Amino acid sequence: MVGTGEHGKVFIVNNNDTETINRLKDKKAYVITYGLCNKATLTISSIEQDRMVLCLQRSVTDLGGNKIEPQEFSVSPSKEYDPEIIMLIAAICMISGVPADKLSKFVF
Repeated sequence: MVGTGEHGKVFIVNNNDTETINRLKDKKAYVITYGLCNKATLTISSIEQDRMVLCLQRSVTDLGGNKIEPQEFSVSPSKEYDPEIIMLIAAICMISGVPADKLSKFVF
């Protein structure tokens, strides 16, 4: 869970964790998913040697109530990186109000 916003509690969950996602649907929670699949809210569209392109596949609302439109943005991974951790950190940053163009300057 990340925090509270206009939706109440916001949860960022790995898309592979279907048990948790189903439990949260029953509670009508605001869930943002990440993962290496086309159903996830945030996924990876490409990985190159020095950058990774993330794709926000549907709009989300950040904790300040601002709508974030679907978009792609790149980040710079460190030499040893876990793509799922990068997606999780990016999702937390976005929902906290960090714009995608600022995330492009982060080194994960």
